Amino acid sequence: MATVEEKTKSKPPVYQESSQYRHWRFSPEQIWDIRRSRTTSAVDRVRKNVQEDMVTNQRHVPENTQYLTVDEEMALCRFYEKQLQGICKHLKFTEMVMATAVIYMKRFFLYNTAMDYHPKDVLLTCLFLATKSESERISIDEFGKSLQLPSTKSILNLEFTVSQGLKFEYYVHHPYRPAYGFFLDMQAMDKKLLKETYAKVPGVIGDMLLTDLPLIYQPSQLGLAAFLIAGKDNGFATQVQSYIEKRFPQNTKDLLDIAEKVAETIQKTMAVTPEQAKEIDYRLRICTNPAKNPESAL
Repeated sequence: MATVEEKTKSKPPVYQESSQYRHWRFSPEQIWDIRRSRTTSAVDRVRKNVQEDMVTNQRHVPENTQYLTVDEEMALCRFYEKQLQGICKHLKFTEMVMATAVIYMKRFFLYNTAMDYHPKDVLLTCLFLATKSESERISIDEFGKSLQLPSTKSILNLEFTVSQGLKFEYYVHHPYRPAYGFFLDMQAMDKKLLKETYAKVPGVIGDMLLTDLPLIYQPSQLGLAAFLIAGKDNGFATQVQSYIEKRFPQNTKDLLDIAEKVAETIQKTMAVTPEQAKEIDYRLRICTNPAKNPESAL
């Protein structure tokens, strides 16, 4: 019979048993292949529906209508993910709620298109679902009132659709928890610099959430990378590197390489301006799938 120690050693880490580990990890190439396939099929389908809607409702749509590209869909979603972070901060929701809501949006729009579901509508449903998942305990009436919404009907109407897009897998592992674990494990280091660095870590993780990084790397890898990035200016990154070498001697090179790639990704990710989002949004009104519009005969 196996001892408790042997059972513990043979049992995989909790994260590796999660649905996130099994179903929501991709290489950058896989992510872009999925997006290209999604957008290509969406444009073909929406174009056909728009033409049918023109005949049925005698609506005129310019022949040279430009449907959204993969990059434009991604930019629009990223703009609304940033808005979502601002909403969570304004409503004093926890970082866990914010991170879960943002990752819900990423998961949903990986396989679904903005030409079917507007990110602004999906955003609110993702946030409401995240409050449930993270036990924030707020009723739909309170939720609508806090956001000064005239109606919460669209949020409830999209709940099942968004849940389908999430494969009904609601629990999210994000970098905040492992980052706090590393903070506790680093207590033997320079406490002043540690606290100073850890104060910047949430901001770094917030930047990570606006990229594809949560779909590529494990939360613990991102949490450790956040310390290296946050500690660059005050020199604490050197101590973090020493910590990694001692704590993870077999994986040191991989972890440092990941941190470097993470830093490069954050640096290369440009903020989407309101003007850019407005221009994409304007075109989206013309090329939105009429089959998803309750007022359309389709």
